[in-house]
Amino acid sequence: MQCLECGKKEAKYDGLCEDCFLKKTKFTELPQYIDLTICPHCHAVKFGGHWEHVPLEDAVYMMVDRNLKFMHEYDSYRLRVEHGEIEGEFHVLATVDITYKDIHTRELHEVLFDLKYESCPRCNRYYGNYFEAILQLRGLREYEVSEVIEFLRERVEYYAQKNENLFITKSVERREGWDFYLSDKREARKISREIARKYGATVKESPQIAGRKDGQDIYRVTYSVRLPAYRTGDVVNVEGTYYLIEGINQNFIKGKDILSGKSKLIDSKRHRIYMLVERKNIKKMLVIYQDGENVQLLSEENRVIDARTPWHLEPGKYVNAIVVDGTVYVLP
Repeated sequence: MQCLECGKKEAKYDGLCEDCFLKKTKFTELPQYIDLTICPHCHAVKFGGHWEHVPLEDAVYMMVDRNLKFMHEYDSYRLRVEHGEIEGEFHVLATVDITYKDIHTRELHEVLFDLKYESCPRCNRYYGNYFEAILQLRGLREYEVSEVIEFLRERVEYYAQKNENLFITKSVERREGWDFYLSDKREARKISREIARKYGATVKESPQIAGRKDGQDIYRVTYSVRLPAYRTGDVVNVEGTYYLIEGINQNFIKGKDILSGKSKLIDSKRHRIYMLVERKNIKKMLVIYQDGENVQLLSEENRVIDARTPWHLEPGKYVNAIVVDGTVYVLP
């Protein structure tokens, strides 16, 4: 059967030869103008009713692919997109390579992108100082402030990988500690409890009504994380026995009896734990001589001190010691 159009070549495609078929057939169509909405702060791109963080090149490709319409059946296609700015306008050249049966053809489309700028919901909240929770850090020692804050920030970054609406709105140093304003109260609750577990702290939760939306109360929550008076490495008094703290969590401390050397797990809620000596005030002393439990030590002030200890000490070595009510205790 000959081509119905030219009558010269064999009709292979809808009664037409290849040349006539390609002259009469348009496979693809693209609109002349396409809108692209970008957040001016984080450069997220709006697709329909949601936002995505993708490079501009990927966003342009996705928008072209979404708007590409096929006017005829095909077997496969390949899309390539190039873009550039000409006299302040954002021009895109879309190249579509199409395969239909044994035909391979190419169609070109020039599109003008209308770039619009709109703040995404996350940036609206961030730059609007939005917050749902205040995480308070209390009872910090001066030397550990940066460590605890770094841990808090690391946990925020961790949870923000799955929750892009989580961020620290602001942080405020106060006389009694630090306040961190967080955008998500549920994530703030998780982080406050992680800090408590790591540092043996207590958490007090205080919700407050911040307003109403759609007939429902909106709550902001303050999580007050208070670190205990003692830390790992401190010496404490528990019902008359002195312990060197080896570990700590929210409910227990692991302490080593400084006289017997035995470790014990102590329930911090059932026992009164009194701070005795902070680790920064533990002394280093040089062992001069030992005879049984009697030992002579040289203090940091070069004073010779007589003490008793159950531990075997090696002359010429340094040991850790504390002084309580004039009595020297060598730490295990």
